[in-house]
Parts: sequence; C-alpha cells; structure tokens
Amino acid sequence: MTSLPRVLTIAGSDSGGGAGIQADLKTIAALGCYGTSALTAITAQDTLGVHAVEGISTGMVKHQIQVVLGDIGTDAIKTGMLFSRETIEAVVEALGAHFGPRDRGGREKARLVVDPVCVSTSGHSLLPLEAVDTLRRECLPWATVLTPNIPEAEFLADWEKGSIRSVDDMERCASELGALGVRYVYLKGGHMPLESRQGEPGRKVVVDLLWDADTRTATKEERPYLDVKNTHGTGCTLAAAIASELAKGQPVQRAVVTAADYVAAAIAAAYPVGRGSGPVNHFHSLMPRTLSLPSPHSPTPFTDFLINYNRAAWDRYVFHPFPQGLADGSMPLDSFLHFIQQDYHFLKQYGRSNSLAAYKTDDMLQMAGSIQIVNDVIRETEMHVKYCEKYGISRAELQAVPESLSNIAYTRYVLDTSMQGDLLDARVVTAPCLIGYGHVGKRLLAAQDGVERDEEKNPYWGWIAEYGSDWYQGAVQKGIQLLEDSLVANPISPARLLELAKVFEKATLLEIAFWDAAVGADGAEMTAQRRDLPH
Repeated sequence: MTSLPRVLTIAGSDSGGGAGIQADLKTIAALGCYGTSALTAITAQDTLGVHAVEGISTGMVKHQIQVVLGDIGTDAIKTGMLFSRETIEAVVEALGAHFGPRDRGGREKARLVVDPVCVSTSGHSLLPLEAVDTLRRECLPWATVLTPNIPEAEFLADWEKGSIRSVDDMERCASELGALGVRYVYLKGGHMPLESRQGEPGRKVVVDLLWDADTRTATKEERPYLDVKNTHGTGCTLAAAIASELAKGQPVQRAVVTAADYVAAAIAAAYPVGRGSGPVNHFHSLMPRTLSLPSPHSPTPFTDFLINYNRAAWDRYVFHPFPQGLADGSMPLDSFLHFIQQDYHFLKQYGRSNSLAAYKTDDMLQMAGSIQIVNDVIRETEMHVKYCEKYGISRAELQAVPESLSNIAYTRYVLDTSMQGDLLDARVVTAPCLIGYGHVGKRLLAAQDGVERDEEKNPYWGWIAEYGSDWYQGAVQKGIQLLEDSLVANPISPARLLELAKVFEKATLLEIAFWDAAVGADGAEMTAQRRDLPH
C-alpha cells in the first residue's frame, strides 16, 4: 500500500479541463487520494460543448491499465467515457486479468464505479449505440456502483425518454438496472427538481436514490436544488468522488452521500469560466476561506451554513404549531396575548442588541444597516401596541407586564452575547428571530391550505400578513446582507465558524421555547399578570 488511497480513472480527456480525466484527477486529489489514469479518447471540448472526439487505440487503453495496476495498483476504479464497444471489451479484459473473474471476488477487489457517459450535455454522442449492449452485458456486472442521471438511466434501461416523472419511477428504473448485475445504482435526481415536501413556496429539491440490488431496498437523500449555470463535469466529479471514498474504505452508503455533499459544495463555490456552462470548483475545500464568497448561484453561504448546522432545530422553529395556529385562527386568544406582550419586551432587547452591533463597527454602511434594523424593530413594536390596545391592554399596561422566564432566558442570552462578543456575534445571535419570522410569514402568506384570510373569522391574520409583507421581507433581506457582508469583510477560522453556528443554534432553540411558552399560556396566567399591573 502507498501512503495515500489510490484511484484509477479510465475516461476521456476534456481539453476545457472541467470534465473527464481532468475533473477526475482534480477530484481525487482534492479528496486526499492518489490518482492514476488510462485515457480512452481525446475531445476538442470547451464550456460550450464537445466539438470533436478521437479515440485511443484499444491496445493502448489496455496497456495503460495494465502498467498502472501492475506497478502502482489501485484501491478503486472509476470509468467515464469508454468511447466504443472495443474499448469496453479491452477494459473488461484488463480488469479480469488483474483481479480475476468477477464472480470469484474480482468485482469486490476492483471497487468499480461506472459513470455511464453516453451523450454530452450539448448533444454530442460519446458512445455508439452498438456499444450500449456491451456496456450493459460486459461492464455493468463488474460495477460496484453505477451513477446514471435520469436521462442516462432511461437510456440504459431502454425506457422511453421522459418516462421518469416521480421518485417511484426512479426506484423502478433503478431496480431494472440493478437486475443487469450491478450491486448498487445511484440514480441522480438533478434533472427532475421537485417541490419541497416541507411546503416552502418556491423551494425546489432533488432526490438522489441509492438502490441496493442484493437487498432490493432504496435509500433516498433529499437536498436543495441548485438552479445554476456552472455545472460542467458534475457527473464525472461525483463518480470520481465516490471512487475516492470507496478507496478510503468507506461503505457505499456513506461514500455516495459524502460524494454528493462534495459536489453540491463544488457547485455552490463555482466561478465563471468560459462563455458557456463553466466547471464546478473541485478545490473548494482547499480554498483559504472557511466558506465560499457569495455568488449569483450561492448568494448567502454564511446564512445557509448557520441554518443547516442544525436543520432539524430550524425546521422545528419555522414549522412550529404556534404560527400555524395563528394562520388558521385556532390559537386561543390567551396564548396570542401572552406572546404579543412578551414579544414586545423581547423586541426592546433585540433593538438594544442591534444598537450594540452598530457600536462595534467602524464601517458606516454596516452601522447604517444596524440602525435601520432598530427602526424596523420600533415599527414592529408599535404593531404589537396596536394589537394590545385592540384587546383593552393600554401601552402603559403593556410596558408594565413582567417578563416571563422563557423571555428572560432568551433576551439575556442575546444581550450577553452581543455585549461580550464582536460584530459577528451580535449579527448571528439576532439572526434566527429576523430570518425565522420572515420565513414563517412568507410561507404562510403563500400557503393555499390551512390558512384563514378573513379577518372577521381569524383576528390573527393581520399578524401573518405583516410578517409576509414587503416591508418585513425587505428587512429580512437587509439583515441577511449585513450578516454576509460581515463575514466577507472578516474571514474566520473553521473553529470560529463552529462557535458562531452554536450561537445561532442556541438562539434558535430559545425561539422554540418562546413559542412553546405561548402555546402553553392559559387564562389564569393572563389574569394574574393583569392583576399585578399598576393601576
């Protein structure tokens, strides 16, 4: 064994550097492995497409594989463009000569990942039709993992183009491909973006499916859909990443998830190259910044990282039953009044925290942004005052209401973090409140079911409408921009990023506790509060 896991890629060349052998070797190196290669074809290719293809002789293809395996060896293999029937036969022959028969442990030793490259994105044929049967019959039974996208899966399974329209269709197609002899089929869902099952308006997701042909079970992984331009080489990159993880000894189930996460981050961190579809950023994990800079296809990398650090907690917060109860009018009035009074006191401390953020910067634009948030908070508190007056609670009575324990815990954490920390601390600790309310308001305002918009039937609908309105959504966008700009101006270490993620997580959990307390408020508590007010 060498000091690094070894990965052999058998594929064509991309003169533009974004796909093929070039993408494979970049990926393998980025993931800490040693890459070797056997070239099957040369392409004249750029970001606009494949302009010409010329094959390497089968004897030379086989010779490359033989000398690499004989001297250096490998811990996993990835195939890409195999060019012709003769080339496929030469590759299979070389595998059998080195690893032994596939049905006597040869396949397990090879750890082969097959990326079934048939047609380029620009429509250029990369595998003749007469070679497809050879790929199915000779190559796939050698494969540990097959990584088709949806059009490739339909083609290999001999399904009509466009037949896959659902996740169930994906599973049926993957099972048919598994019957060809491959152990695992990792069917990528990027060509079929779906509406988020969480009901978030406008949020698209993709579902990747791993089919285990031995157990006949499917594992599904949902991830955000990135509607971006620079995706050249994603298929090559994913297959090379899976092979790299297998070479490290990872089980297939973990290897595919790790590889998919790597590719998603490479897409998010991509930058423009050429005039067409540019490549992903294979070396994003080696960049000096802890997070990539904002870009048109990933405008909020810091915010996204904070939310996804504990996505389960975030979803518990933004899908909490309290705002849903306000949207459909089912929330008891005592709960709403408890919330509105306690939130008034919270917002006072929230305004102070943003004032501290203004104090902690010398950047006048950052300072102005914090001041604007304070002004938005003042507008929000006045909205609370009007709601209270509607129910017979005067401004003076509202101000005299004592803070609840959950409110004290939350506001003191926000103030302590803002006072003791730096500008980023102050921005991050207040972000869950601003962003979360914006998320809830936008989602419920757009929801078709489970809402009652008639204010005669639902006295709380105005509250939902305010947080979904243009003014509040604008405040959310300004707050996010301040958060992103703060990190762009002051890059941080991975350890510091983790600290900030934990601050965001704790503030999110305190938001959940705040709404839990509102749901649990009862009439007796409200009566006691009113009795204790000064007269």
